[in-house]
Amino acid sequence: MNWQNHSLIRLIIPFTLGMIGANLFMPYMNLVVLFILCCAFLALSFFLLNTSKTFKDWKFGMTASTFAFLVGMTLYTGKHQRIANSIPQDTTFCQGILTEAPTKKPNSWALNLQQENGTHILLYISPLQREHLPSIGDTILASPAHFNPTHTCPNDSFKTYHNYLFNNGVCATAYAPQGRWLIKPCHTHQDFLTSLRNMQGTLHTIYDDHGINGEAGTIIEAMTIGQKTNLSKETRTAYAHAGVSHVLALSGFHVGIIVLMLQFFSLKHMLSLRWRWISNLVIAVALWCYALLTGLSPSLVRATLMCTILLLSQSTFRNDLSLNSCALAFFIMLCINPFYLHDIGFQLSFIAVGSIGILGKKLITLASFHNNLAHYAWLITIIAISLISTLFTAPLVAYHFGHVSTLALLSNLLLFPFVYLLMFASILWWAFLWCPPISDLLTTLLNWTATTMNTISETIASIPFSTMEWHPNLATTLLCYAILLTLTYFITHKKIAL
Repeated sequence: MNWQNHSLIRLIIPFTLGMIGANLFMPYMNLVVLFILCCAFLALSFFLLNTSKTFKDWKFGMTASTFAFLVGMTLYTGKHQRIANSIPQDTTFCQGILTEAPTKKPNSWALNLQQENGTHILLYISPLQREHLPSIGDTILASPAHFNPTHTCPNDSFKTYHNYLFNNGVCATAYAPQGRWLIKPCHTHQDFLTSLRNMQGTLHTIYDDHGINGEAGTIIEAMTIGQKTNLSKETRTAYAHAGVSHVLALSGFHVGIIVLMLQFFSLKHMLSLRWRWISNLVIAVALWCYALLTGLSPSLVRATLMCTILLLSQSTFRNDLSLNSCALAFFIMLCINPFYLHDIGFQLSFIAVGSIGILGKKLITLASFHNNLAHYAWLITIIAISLISTLFTAPLVAYHFGHVSTLALLSNLLLFPFVYLLMFASILWWAFLWCPPISDLLTTLLNWTATTMNTISETIASIPFSTMEWHPNLATTLLCYAILLTLTYFITHKKIAL
């Protein structure tokens, strides 16, 4: 890989290291000092660029890298301080608007309340009948018996969970027993975002009324509208052990499939480079319409934003999956929300996309040169993408979840056609919902596809040693990626004969 052609990556590395450094040394971070340093190094970068008249001068490179490092530190520190300083001064009272449907816990219900400043409080209330629970858009007033800021957790056993909440914009958790909280119903017209968050329930009702229900229905809803609350624990476990749990999360994998479908129907491959940006723009608009219809779930918004940036940047870099496109998407998303850096889905998405961008085309090209394999280019592409993404995400999956699926490649290859079929059939199902004969036929097809996917996942998960327990620490995980990057360098820079 020629680093001169990937200047954005050379800035992304110090930018990311700056965020990691800010997270490690947060007690010593001063936002004002960081801002002044950013301005100073920005001015110095312009001065050196004006003096040397070239981007390749080592002094300019070091200064620009330091500036990127400081920008990462500044953005992360600003986000951290905004959430940490948003805790109500009077912790005996809190209020907020319910932004998500109440979540059932073993001994309580969890309510995600959004405050006026945009941060959230996770309020736990005493068990109630479901019909007495508040609805999305209602205002909750509470006098909590317990109030715990998430950034200062005295109990080490809850520290990991509180860090997770803090990184998702939750500034505190609270508990209010019965009689110490009340609902202020939303009688006025609901705002746009609240209406969108209710959309999943409406879509679920439509599915249920037209015969898409049961275990197969939960799979279809999870993959098409992001409704995962009805998935059984057994189903989640089977897909996780088979190494295909990403199939159940409406995120980058599904958005990528939708993009491929839209590119096929828009005849993008037949357009000239001059007009291809129009096709990319139309596809990006269609993706955001889909995200709106499914309620703007966080994982889908992240995936849609990533694909939008990739699509629009392709119009500039003229490459199907250039590393500059990935780097630009990575940078913009972290500028929007620096805490995406802690999101497992964000990490897995960019590791998978980046590894495919670096290594995918090389493996496909090598295989295509072999006369006996040239006629199976489509199969080689699927195998190469599945193999690369599985290998490069395995260490991170093991680090976060403590296990690795030994048959993940087989599972992905077997399920890949059914995922395409289900996504394509679901689009047709919604398009022909007004025509019962066609929609009924598609309903049967969707239920059969989801049932077959369940059978494949459960069968693979039941094979002995289909999953392996592995709990690598951070050093071991980084060592695994160092080995993978070394192998990648060898493959991409050496001539390998097949």
